[in-house]
Amino acid sequence: MLEINDLSVSVEEKKILKNINLKFELWKNYCILGKNWSGKSTLALTIMWHPNYKVDTWSVNIEGLDVLEMSPDKRAKLWIFLAFQQIPEIEGVKLFEFLRNIYNTHTWENTTFLKFKDIIIPLIQEVWLDKEFLRRDLNVGFSWWEKRKIEILQIKLLKPKYIFLDEIDSWLDVDAFKSITKMIGELNNQENCFVFITHHFEIIQNIDIDEVIILNNWEIKDRWDKKLIEKIKKEWFEK
Repeated sequence: MLEINDLSVSVEEKKILKNINLKFELWKNYCILGKNWSGKSTLALTIMWHPNYKVDTWSVNIEGLDVLEMSPDKRAKLWIFLAFQQIPEIEGVKLFEFLRNIYNTHTWENTTFLKFKDIIIPLIQEVWLDKEFLRRDLNVGFSWWEKRKIEILQIKLLKPKYIFLDEIDSWLDVDAFKSITKMIGELNNQENCFVFITHHFEIIQNIDIDEVIILNNWEIKDRWDKKLIEKIKKEWFEK
């Protein structure tokens, strides 16, 4: 279980998250809904220790371990994964070496080029990308569809437990979006949980969601099962 208690965050003395209390359990999926600037992405970035955010009060425990003082790489080793809304392009870093480095860091191994090639080639084929992508600079010139596939590839490779997906529907057409949700459904199992961060309802219709959490004005306003979506539509979310 990933448990967040009394999380409050500020930027330049302005409070941007207020007293957040959440629990994410394996074998369950969650959706964090909210309008733009409601604190959804801030929550995910804070969990991964973004340097721009000052944590005023909180505790975060994963499987009973306190991660408050842990760096982002150590948190990643504790099975947290964040898919960014804005995916960076990094020139000079080949996709193959990036994947091999994060795999070695995550597994505490020193996998050779040839051994990792045997690991990654079948996985990249599973996301329907040509193996030639491995020779290219990380995300440089990739379409948004291809960038999302690279994130799915990382999930397949690292097998994280707590997977935060921030606005993954951004810049995808209908067919690409359906394909991504299908891949996510195939990855979902009793050893992980997905947390979808979005302000669109469509993604909820394609994924089994156990709990919907509503953020508004930097704090939790409501939570319930999937039926909460219809309540939101009628009462306030689209106003």
